[in-house]
Amino acid sequence: MKLKALLCCITFLVMLTSACSSNIAYFIESSKSFPYDHIVETHRIKELGFQKDSYCSRSSGICISYLYAKPIEAKKLRYSIELEAEGSDSIVELEIHRNSLDSMHTGTVILLHGFNMSKELMIHSALYFRFLGYDVVIPDLLGHGESGGEKKYGVGDSVAINELLDELIKKKSINDGNIFLLGNSMGGLAAAYVNASREDISGLILQAPMLPFDQAANNYIKAGYPLLSRFISTSQIREGALTALDNANISVDKTQIKPILYNTKIPVLLFSSPADSVAPYRYYKDLAKDNISVIPVPDRNHPSMAVIGNAEHEMLINWFNDNR
Repeated sequence: MKLKALLCCITFLVMLTSACSSNIAYFIESSKSFPYDHIVETHRIKELGFQKDSYCSRSSGICISYLYAKPIEAKKLRYSIELEAEGSDSIVELEIHRNSLDSMHTGTVILLHGFNMSKELMIHSALYFRFLGYDVVIPDLLGHGESGGEKKYGVGDSVAINELLDELIKKKSINDGNIFLLGNSMGGLAAAYVNASREDISGLILQAPMLPFDQAANNYIKAGYPLLSRFISTSQIREGALTALDNANISVDKTQIKPILYNTKIPVLLFSSPADSVAPYRYYKDLAKDNISVIPVPDRNHPSMAVIGNAEHEMLINWFNDNR
């Protein structure tokens, strides 16, 4: 098995280092969502009260899969998640007791995952919001998890997410109070686009949102595939990322989240870590203004930013109380 894995690695390396831009584009376009069994086993998802459904877009016919769930009334929520990336492990821990909360919150949180992730990898953050009192909805973005279509890199996903949200509101499948959007990494860009096209969003929560896609792809490959990075230059990676965008009819300018956030009037809470080399805190710290709070979370790698821990909890409670 080790020999087979080594041969696969060598084949993969040769493929990417020859005719680089087109092969890197193919790698980006065809890469599958990460497995989630180490985070939550499939049978546990239903046991935790999540239900699965799908919605097929009226405009495109493409179907997206999603999980949804109602609030939980447990006396305590506790978890500890370890995620490895960038040559280090990040452990995210959360422990909340019911009597530490002033009151139950109401409304809905839509959670949007990052590149090569899936809805299941947002389970623990969704449990957190359910504990506070929120309904939750977790869709698979296009070309990810169990959703159909091709990857749209956070830009084109907003159309399907908007339609799904309209459908859930029409059917009264979610709480009709405040609606908050949470976006992790590439899902942060999707959340920003959804908000920009609606008037019923009460706030944005962003976890290490994606940099412009060519920069993000470079950081992602260098962090996740350090051996590969020795053979492929930054310019080759970025050229491949631009090719993937061109194939999806998306301009790189559309993947810049900063201009969208500058024009956002609703409250925004943005978490980022100085230890995250994929979406580092230094890139976002200048966004802070009256309606945008940029919060550094220490010692967290990029994948771990998808999980809400004790550090984020304190800020979230204050932010929710200020924006009810």
